[in-house]
Amino acid sequence: MKTISKISVIALSLGLVVGLTGCKNKGEDSKSPDNKELADASNAEVPDEEAKAQFAEVYANYEAAKSDGSLSEGECSSIAKGFDEVYKSNKRSMLVARFNVGALWEECGNMEQAIKVYEELGDKNFHLALNNLGVLEWNKGNTKKALDLFKKSVDADKKQAFAARNNLAAAHRDRYADKLSQEDFDTAEKQIQNVLAVDTSNKAAYENLARLYYDRGRLKDQSYLVLSNLVVTQALRVLEKEQQQSADIWNLKGLLFMQDDNQIDALKAFKKAVEIEPNHPDANRNIGFIAIRFRDYPAAEKAFDTALKAASVKRDLEVHIAMGVAKRGLKKFKEAEEWYRKAMELDKKDPRPWYNLAVLNQDHLIGQDDVGQAQIEEFYNIAKEHCGKFNKMAEGNKKYAEVVSDCLDRIAIIDDAIQTFRVMEELEKKAAELAELERKQEEERRKRLLEMEQKAAAAGQPSPEAEANAKADAEAAAEKAAAEKDN
Repeated sequence: MKTISKISVIALSLGLVVGLTGCKNKGEDSKSPDNKELADASNAEVPDEEAKAQFAEVYANYEAAKSDGSLSEGECSSIAKGFDEVYKSNKRSMLVARFNVGALWEECGNMEQAIKVYEELGDKNFHLALNNLGVLEWNKGNTKKALDLFKKSVDADKKQAFAARNNLAAAHRDRYADKLSQEDFDTAEKQIQNVLAVDTSNKAAYENLARLYYDRGRLKDQSYLVLSNLVVTQALRVLEKEQQQSADIWNLKGLLFMQDDNQIDALKAFKKAVEIEPNHPDANRNIGFIAIRFRDYPAAEKAFDTALKAASVKRDLEVHIAMGVAKRGLKKFKEAEEWYRKAMELDKKDPRPWYNLAVLNQDHLIGQDDVGQAQIEEFYNIAKEHCGKFNKMAEGNKKYAEVVSDCLDRIAIIDDAIQTFRVMEELEKKAAELAELERKQEEERRKRLLEMEQKAAAAGQPSPEAEANAKADAEAAAEKAAAEKDN
């Protein structure tokens, strides 16, 4: 599952647990307070006024401690103790306080303590704890156990277990995207509708439903893209009224624009998503891809850097290849090669990294300063080898037919270039040989003249060079006289 919801931190009020939940990438905590699940299990007592006041005081301490953006170890311990004291004095009515102890420990990084509290409350059939245990199991890859926990959470409070219902929906939605099973689609849709029937402004439900319809529209039935767009429009209107914002909804709006090849408005939507949530993985990923198309390599690099902070994107081969392209465009050639090779490690059967390495060597590395013919030829041979590797791996795959053709052209160009190098080398060799022959002939001529001068000097006669100079002077004087006579 790519998107799950968790009641991740502290209730905002006593009557309702408004946890920080949302439609997020696997393993990431949500940051938008949209979940309206009841504070206690359905069989809990209503807390008295004193209990409410105690709870509110501890929560106020939590907000004050969080005002600087983080919690120290001491603050974590102190606030956890405060919630625990509220729980111990009101165990029948304050399960939510005990839950907040677990959520707080999770926020502070003490997973052992958090799980201990969640399991304790899970044994009491407290739906929020069961949901969070399901999230933790999902993040460990224990899909079946996670789904069982989500179902238990729903059974524990069929009316209010919104997060668990959204998680079940997200699980089946993602399975639908993989297998296109109608059963998964129907299950996901039903769970979302059950949430919206009770909580008509549930952000995670809108996010799930819009994505479910979008996936069906792009994969099977395009008419569902229209439904997805309607859900997005409705969600934006409802959430605005509730003074909420959703990065996921804006990201989906951008994806819907992309379906119409409207990259300008899509980019605006993706940027709106990152305004709401700067580290939103999908929106940053999508900004990066559009930036690549516009050759805005600095923007692409920045967007991919942010997206890659998410565990799911770290396994995304498309982003690794695109990051290589961005680095290449910025002339960070060594880093570009590193990203292509990282992509190979993610999927050794995907041929595209080999093609990109070929392009890097043939089109870019040869253009560096101080690269001579020998190194150019080395880059060409490497590119030829990579193209050969790509073509072998892509053989028979229709979606790579154009790239295979391009690689064949590249190999032909490289062969022609190398053959030209050989011809030029042969011509240069012959030119050098001719120059050497002329040099030797000139040396022989000078040697003969020197010998003749030496013989003439020994016989008391003018040297051949002096005679030649005198003759030349005489001819020049005769030509001058003739010219004066004509004038």
